[in-house]
Amino acid sequence: MRKRLEILLAGRAQEELKALEALLCSQGNIQVTSVLMVNGNVDPLEGVAPLPDALVLLVGNRWEAELTAVQERPASERPPLLVVGPKGNVEMIRLAMRAGARDFFSPPVDDSEIMQFLRELANDRQQEPGKVARTTAVINAKGGSGASLVAANLAHRLAHRERETVLVDMDVQFGSLPLYFNLVPDHGLVRALESADSLDGLALEAYLQRHESGLALLASSPGDHLGLGEVPEARVEQLLQVLGGNNDEVVIDLPRWLNGATACVLEHADQVLMVMQQSVAHLHDAQRLRDILVHELRISPARISVVVNRYDRKNDVGLGAISDALPGLTLHTLPNDFKRASHSINVGSPLRDIAPKAPLTRQLKGLAEALDAPSPGAGMVRKRSLLGWALPRRH
Repeated sequence: MRKRLEILLAGRAQEELKALEALLCSQGNIQVTSVLMVNGNVDPLEGVAPLPDALVLLVGNRWEAELTAVQERPASERPPLLVVGPKGNVEMIRLAMRAGARDFFSPPVDDSEIMQFLRELANDRQQEPGKVARTTAVINAKGGSGASLVAANLAHRLAHRERETVLVDMDVQFGSLPLYFNLVPDHGLVRALESADSLDGLALEAYLQRHESGLALLASSPGDHLGLGEVPEARVEQLLQVLGGNNDEVVIDLPRWLNGATACVLEHADQVLMVMQQSVAHLHDAQRLRDILVHELRISPARISVVVNRYDRKNDVGLGAISDALPGLTLHTLPNDFKRASHSINVGSPLRDIAPKAPLTRQLKGLAEALDAPSPGAGMVRKRSLLGWALPRRH
């Protein structure tokens, strides 16, 4: 899947091209390539490969030759077309329609016209078969195990692999993921959920914060006041559909409370990473969580992995004991590097940026690569509602 909408803007008037490019770029996560057509060139798509998501053609005094060149191309070699030209030329509009133009605008083009065109493109791409992101849910088996650290750095690593990645902090009250990237959400997760029934890929951009790596973060804003029990399952379902249709990777950090909203995420996830540490209390809660996932939500064990954070091979609760207590689940380990992990959070920089060669960073890279291993249970989703179940707490 492409990282963003890719628009080819072509025309002969340089200043008008610059103005139109600025207008397009202001609409969100859009890549615009401008081509100034000179001399005898009349085909705006000549030598263009791969084809863009759309062609915006700013026609001038050679409009007939330019539109004819587009019209003569096979339909499979013509991306969606928007023509911008002077008013009142009926023959120009007719030829534009024959060339496959979806719409015809006259300068000056305003925001609403461009937004509608781009929204239709985004919706078309979202409906194409096979355009579904891989979703990874990360959840603590016991509070404080390090799920947020894993989710943040895993998503950051995936974004650096040239995959359009969005990281979602589903803790609407105490989410901390913005701190990991030194970001402050404005119109965030709660607003996105409120608008989920009318949300599309372009509208979603208003609720995302972008890290310099390209990673998109969707988290609650500081002023949001919403309990997890107030998050409607249907809205979460709608949000997941939009996220899945406009990204390559969706990583979701879940709070340690299972209700309809979080169960919806878990059921949709291609992979569930259950984060724990080495203690009897962690193992007890991990067993309980596994039972809920497998027996209540009917999630295949093949889709569940255990991440043992702050792993110490000398610990009394070793990998053998964990494997025996959690049969059928894949185990991953992350070394104990509390100093670097804390520093990463405190300065708001992912581990890949501040400690690229550290063992913890290398192991997180391995975890990202492990997600690419085929899972026999992936894609087997069975819907079931789970209301108001809290994981057991130990005091």
